[in-house]
Amino acid sequence: MTCSAPRIDHGFLSNGYGAALISRDASVEWLSVPRFDSPPIFCSLLDEDLDCALRIRAVGAAPAGRHYIRGSLALETVLRADGGTVKVRDVMPRSEPALMRLIESEVPIELTANPMFGYGLINPAYEQKDDGALFADPTSEQSLEIRIRWSSPPAAAGRGRWRLEPGSGHVMVLYSAERGYGLFSPKADVYAAPDEALGSTLNYWRSELGMSAITPPGWARRVYTTSLKVLLGLKYAPSGALVSSPTTSLPESVGEGRNWDYRFAWVRDSSVAAEALVAAGLVVDAREVLDFLFSVLDPSSKPFNYVLFSVDGSPPPPERELGWLSGFACSRPVRSGNAAALQLQLDIEGEFMAALNSYYRATGDVEYLRGRWWAVESIARYVMRNYSRPDAGIWEERGIERHHTHSKVMMWYALHAASEMARDLGELDEAGKWSAAAASLREWILENAWSDADGSFVSYPGSHDVDASLLVMPIYGFVEANDRMFASTLQRIEEELVDDGLVYRYRRDFLGPARHPFALAGAWMARAKLRLGDRRGAESYLRKLASCANDLGLLGEHIDAGTCEARGNYPHVFSHAGLIHAIAELVAT
Repeated sequence: MTCSAPRIDHGFLSNGYGAALISRDASVEWLSVPRFDSPPIFCSLLDEDLDCALRIRAVGAAPAGRHYIRGSLALETVLRADGGTVKVRDVMPRSEPALMRLIESEVPIELTANPMFGYGLINPAYEQKDDGALFADPTSEQSLEIRIRWSSPPAAAGRGRWRLEPGSGHVMVLYSAERGYGLFSPKADVYAAPDEALGSTLNYWRSELGMSAITPPGWARRVYTTSLKVLLGLKYAPSGALVSSPTTSLPESVGEGRNWDYRFAWVRDSSVAAEALVAAGLVVDAREVLDFLFSVLDPSSKPFNYVLFSVDGSPPPPERELGWLSGFACSRPVRSGNAAALQLQLDIEGEFMAALNSYYRATGDVEYLRGRWWAVESIARYVMRNYSRPDAGIWEERGIERHHTHSKVMMWYALHAASEMARDLGELDEAGKWSAAAASLREWILENAWSDADGSFVSYPGSHDVDASLLVMPIYGFVEANDRMFASTLQRIEEELVDDGLVYRYRRDFLGPARHPFALAGAWMARAKLRLGDRRGAESYLRKLASCANDLGLLGEHIDAGTCEARGNYPHVFSHAGLIHAIAELVAT
């Protein structure tokens, strides 16, 4: 069993349906199609020994550079080999479960493909074609096809291997749910041509990013633009669901068990992302995310009766462990599904209300709000009845429910925002009732979540600890940033949770010590500093986050404080949404 620890700093591609991760040597080590939550066809990130990847090899080849092409999510990778260079441009055509590789090579290269089905459990049947191959799942009708168009005929060199002479051409990889509709069928001519796939992708991203209303400072430009692309790239086009990450089980700590499946639409993460998109001026995209969340909101019970949803809005699958996979750098278990879906998390209605309120204030779209007033009413009613309950909280500790300060603050915000919206719509009775409930909850928080002994707010009543989620208190208007109670809390967080400009979410949880800082917490810190008028301090935290992004501007959920390498699932919506919002606020000051 191979247990090396490769870096997670891959290039990220998406077509609004599925995603790919491509290493610096142009290897496709993750490809999830036709959906983000589909079992990955290439999955070597989860078991190095499987070598379940699509690779390009040349004698003496080594990475020589890469970049996103003209601000898009099309990736160009250059390899320097003995005798010349290899240039690979990768693109996922919109609306096709496919990957297109446009290749120019000055040297002979070998293309190898080893796709698998069922998370690496099912080895496909193989059928050689004149200019490619078909890999068929023997347990279903699904298949993966690879077609090679080259300036000279490709030479088959065994199962999933071809030798290509110096020249140029393209490789198309296409997933089909039903055999007989793919690249070697009569339907083949309807699929995108390489230049058209690249051109239309570049046009799409130019149009999307052209809507941004923010001009970031020079040091932030790359990471800001990439952050927008991550949020838009992880939005499932048919529904507007925004998945938290394209991956599962990339470890928060290498060799440990903090390995979770993030390929779902969390209400909290989606709401934070929608709020960031509004801040960036991309209100149409924010509205699509909100529309998805409205579609899964149940006014007859807890408004969001699951913490997370599948991309089509259905309940998420149960969590299971995939014991046949060794995991990234032998970090077990590898998981599919996420049991956090069944937790009671009472803050999420508050994050949703923050996103809705942000959209409403930015657009003045009264009709949108009025048409969904039933949802606001159901959230306010639920929060009024349930704010005295304990919950699992934002950090999703398993088997533990407490009166988390963050959850109470977000429930306060839900009532506060609902009352303000109600006044705008002339619903004065409801506005008064919700405002009174918000005031009552606020008093409870000030009395119970403050510790005289510790001189700060604490994570929950009776605790002596602070955690990074307390940083949202001035962000959502619960207290002023210069309030003495928050000022002393901020001081404790900086003393206890900051390491070289990076912020841990806490020091310890139900699984043990927290190993690495949490990227979103650094953005929260910057936003709190801005509210104090400390622009220099805010910029310092943001510059640190930006410096830890890779050369493409990508971040994972966590950051290794010693090396700045990404940890956890990658890229992550929380990290990039936090950066967008903080940079937008920095620019506005």
